[in-house]
Amino acid sequence: MKNKIDVAVLGLGGMGSTHAGAAKASPYVNKIYGYEPDAERAALRGKELDIEATSDLDAIMNNPAIKLIYIASINGVHSAQAIRAMRAGKSVLCEKPMGETLAEAQKMVEVQQETGQFLQIGFELHYSKIYMQAKQWIDEGLIGTPVNCHCRYYCSEFHSKNSWRSNSTGTLIGEKLSHYLDLQRWFVGSPVEEVFSMNAPNVVDYFNHPDNHQINLRFANGAAANLNFVMYIAESDHRDPLLEMLEKQSDDGHTLTYYIFGTKGAIETDVFRRRIRRWVFTDSPERLVSAIAETITYDKAEDQIWIHNTHGQNVHIAELVATGMAPENPVTDSFETMKVGFAAEISEKERRIVKLSELN
Repeated sequence: MKNKIDVAVLGLGGMGSTHAGAAKASPYVNKIYGYEPDAERAALRGKELDIEATSDLDAIMNNPAIKLIYIASINGVHSAQAIRAMRAGKSVLCEKPMGETLAEAQKMVEVQQETGQFLQIGFELHYSKIYMQAKQWIDEGLIGTPVNCHCRYYCSEFHSKNSWRSNSTGTLIGEKLSHYLDLQRWFVGSPVEEVFSMNAPNVVDYFNHPDNHQINLRFANGAAANLNFVMYIAESDHRDPLLEMLEKQSDDGHTLTYYIFGTKGAIETDVFRRRIRRWVFTDSPERLVSAIAETITYDKAEDQIWIHNTHGQNVHIAELVATGMAPENPVTDSFETMKVGFAAEISEKERRIVKLSELN
């Protein structure tokens, strides 16, 4: 018989719904609690999600049956809630960012080491098959040593005027782009030493933060990486009922691709074409010869598990906690990704190269 645990979801917005749905799907979860600071909203969302919801955080923290807490609250309370949960003896899966400041993120790491509690940060792309396949090819040595990694991420403006995101003074780097910086660290497999980032003037003039970023990384082994993000070129999403979503977006300006270049080959991941490809490089008397060696595609029904497998990650986290296993992505590694993001913000503000050693 499986060990079953009670879990709680803090923050019952869109991401909180995803966490609650994953908890319901887990054979290791017994009861699900929810938390919203406003009593009226807690009652409403509890009813909509069919879970027991409360506005009393003390009741969550003091309930000994709750072993795992999923944190999907607003960014400003991630660190404080994770720290409180760990000190209350809970295991924690926390969404990005780890904190709104480097000090908040560092404190979360310190408390995890102090308490020994399970703490994993929600970098669910480690559980998404398109990126897992890329990492497998790298680890098998099929492209040699990775020396260069480019990510192009172009989308439409999807936050809207006067939303919390458009009014935020924080950037998109910690919450959103950290996913894609984290993958570059994962693929290259070497510590980041230097960050140089810049942004152009905003096109989305009602945003209180940059709507574009060009983040450049230099790794200890000499490899380089670039993340180029623009959030306004793609056609606005009006969900044409006659077209499948990614089919439409595959050629309307939406782009989410990685190019990982190695000494013996290369990899391309392309979300909007539902495709991952691998090239092999060989020598000839005349030149280096490149050839496509492998192409994998997948059906739209598998989009979730291939491109953004939050559900699968969260279901698996419940199993890890219920069976007494350790986190698969150590919080110390996630903290290194957060440091890269903070370094990029400093680089943009101060218009200089930032060494990661400055943030130690």
